[in-house]
Amino acid sequence: MIKRIQNFTIVFTLLMLITIGCNKDDDQPNNVNLQSLELTLDENPSNGEIIGTIQTDGGSAINFSIVSQSPSGALNIGGSTGELTIANATLFDFETNPTITATVTADNAENSASITINLNNANEVSGQNLEVTIDENPADGQVIGSLQTMGNASGFAITTQSPEGAMDIDSNTGELTVSDALLFDFETNPTLTATVSIEDAENPISVTVNLNNVLEITVQDFTVAVDENPNDGQVLGNIQANGNGTLSYSITAQSPMGAMAINAGTGELTVIDPNLFDFETNPVITADISVTDGAETISATATINLNDVDEVSATNTNLAIDENPSNGDVIGALQASGSNLTYTITFQNPAGAFSINQNTGELSVADETLFDFETNPNMLATISVSNGAQTVSANAFVALNDLNEIGEFKYGGVIFWIDPASNNSSGLVVAVSNQFYSGTWGCTGTLTGATGTAIGTGAANTAAIVSSGCATSGSVIELISNLNLNGYDDWFLPSEDELTEIYTNISIVNATTIANGGQVTSQFHWSSTEINTTAATLVNLTTGVIGGSGKDGNIYFAKPVRAWTDF
Repeated sequence: MIKRIQNFTIVFTLLMLITIGCNKDDDQPNNVNLQSLELTLDENPSNGEIIGTIQTDGGSAINFSIVSQSPSGALNIGGSTGELTIANATLFDFETNPTITATVTADNAENSASITINLNNANEVSGQNLEVTIDENPADGQVIGSLQTMGNASGFAITTQSPEGAMDIDSNTGELTVSDALLFDFETNPTLTATVSIEDAENPISVTVNLNNVLEITVQDFTVAVDENPNDGQVLGNIQANGNGTLSYSITAQSPMGAMAINAGTGELTVIDPNLFDFETNPVITADISVTDGAETISATATINLNDVDEVSATNTNLAIDENPSNGDVIGALQASGSNLTYTITFQNPAGAFSINQNTGELSVADETLFDFETNPNMLATISVSNGAQTVSANAFVALNDLNEIGEFKYGGVIFWIDPASNNSSGLVVAVSNQFYSGTWGCTGTLTGATGTAIGTGAANTAAIVSSGCATSGSVIELISNLNLNGYDDWFLPSEDELTEIYTNISIVNATTIANGGQVTSQFHWSSTEINTTAATLVNLTTGVIGGSGKDGNIYFAKPVRAWTDF
């Protein structure tokens, strides 16, 4: 019995020792602190690349592990070292995941650590080689193609090309265009090449342009001899050309200019200015002809040799006449030479203005209403001159001389009277204004001497009234004698007959006044003609009636007038 008790005691003691030993191992304190980690990394790293290590305070951590991460599967961590590595490099893409995050823990850590990885946007530029096939003989500026790229590509530049100068490239878009179309010739350069660099790209791009051989245009130079002085529209001949498709013809230059025209569809050359087909002036007439099928263009020369013949000549003639003539008035004659000539008007502007003596070439007025300077200051007649065998044309240019006319807005106002003795060089205008002129005539009880009634006495009347001291405040004499309007300061109050002349032409005067922004007045208006010491003359511009009123007792309208001389 005693032996059993001893054995039990020994076993119990051993178990206690083992238990105490185990408790000491398991009770190690969780006093390790994990430090968070933030770093910046270029996108597109490699799998397995080490990006950092979790740092600790207070001891070493046991069994590091990633408990969460975004995006999932991006990172791995060394369980014993805390070393972070790339698990899936494809997730490290700035455009998709500019920031990658994770949370790391350890068995004996008091806290978790946050991991933040900020990606730098790397330039990922690459391009594909370009090979295209186009027809030879393109146009300058024609688009060849655009380079296909990956990434944010820019800064395209041609570094080499063969032949040199053949192509251009848009530095922003990579669009290739034809720079020198002459180099895109199958017979000379069936294949054109270029090397293009792209900013931030590792490798350049090669460009290959293969040309198709197309049927090209052929054309023959054209030479013909014709008699000088042909007719308008006379056919000279056809340009002979062959090509693929529809051909189009045009004159790109000719000497002298304007001599010939060409039919764009047939290549037929015709005369458009017979006056230039003059042996004495232009024994040889030439033109550069362009022929195109829309893709290819070729040139030829047309040469017209003139034969010297007995001829009629006519010279463009400048004529002048005063506006407003009468029907039948002679304007002048076209200058022409030859025998047994007849003259015909083939064109005139305006139509119907002229008539011509077919034997002398003398032009006369056919429609006097068209000879108005304000409407047709320059007129034209094209005249055909023929001796029966030969016909030439010349132009008569008719310039109209501007005359002063009743109702014209000139010299600061509207012309209402022209001095018949002045050869249209002097007269009177009435003011155009957007305000009314009205008031009393002037002082009363004074004889001013302003007794003139005739046309031409208004200025002297006004001066006499002012000199007598009767330009009292608020009077029309004071207002008009001090008026500066439309650049003129010599306005005066019109005399009785001058006002009556305005009434005679009141319709056209009022129309021009309104057209030039002025106001129209009616009924009685003051004249500068004095009746006696207390009264002055009035003229009614509505009825033409002449009356009188007290100088300072009544208010009426007034019309400022001035005299003009057309030097």
